[in-house]
Amino acid sequence: MRIEDMTIEQLLELNEIICERIDYLRSRQDQDILKLLCLGNQVRFQNKEGQTEFGIVTKINRKTVVVLTKDQKQWKIPPGMLSIVKDVN
Repeated sequence: MRIEDMTIEQLLELNEIICERIDYLRSRQDQDILKLLCLGNQVRFQNKEGQTEFGIVTKINRKTVVVLTKDQKQWKIPPGMLSIVKDVN
């Protein structure tokens, strides 16, 4: 079935299925990252302006991680938006 041929009700149902799948995948991604995180980990993430921020994990909650950046700003970030920075030494 082509999307152009779908009724509003069918589109709304499809939208609900897609949103549920996205929520599930984000939740799995968050859980996978949380398993790897420890206090003191160095991490990076993209801020709202799209710039990369680096910081240290100071608190790990069930749905968010608190990160302290060099400029002493605290950020509450969903785990799925974080990447652990690996030491090159």
